[in-house]
Amino acid sequence: MSDQLTPRQMFCAPLLSALLFGGGSAGISDIYVHIRDIVPLSARDWESNPLERRLARWHTSLARAINDFIRLGVLKEDGHARWGITEKGFAVAREFQLVNNDGVLIDRSFLRKRLDEFASEFEKMYKVITRPSAYTPVTTTE
Repeated sequence: MSDQLTPRQMFCAPLLSALLFGGGSAGISDIYVHIRDIVPLSARDWESNPLERRLARWHTSLARAINDFIRLGVLKEDGHARWGITEKGFAVAREFQLVNNDGVLIDRSFLRKRLDEFASEFEKMYKVITRPSAYTPVTTTE
């Protein structure tokens, strides 16, 4: 199933988990460590991003997931390269059973086992927006 999911979707549950593990907020280095521990990264994920050569592809995908969560109101910026989880984020974490009703975070190994399931559920949160193509073919009816 993970072949059908985008890397951005795969980072959603581990990203929330990283913030929960950090007590509600985390810096980028803590998030990187948490993600590497949970998400199976391929050799392609470690390749240099063609647009931002100093970053690996997975760093860019993670940055997009963070920006998506900020737009959705799940995360908020908590300083330079640091994010916090909002009340909506806690509700999302409970809804997706990343924490139990008492606020106890699920085990990382359990998260690893259910990563595909979580990713497909988080996919439903995203609204897919396609950009109109700059090229519009001219059709003639002569």
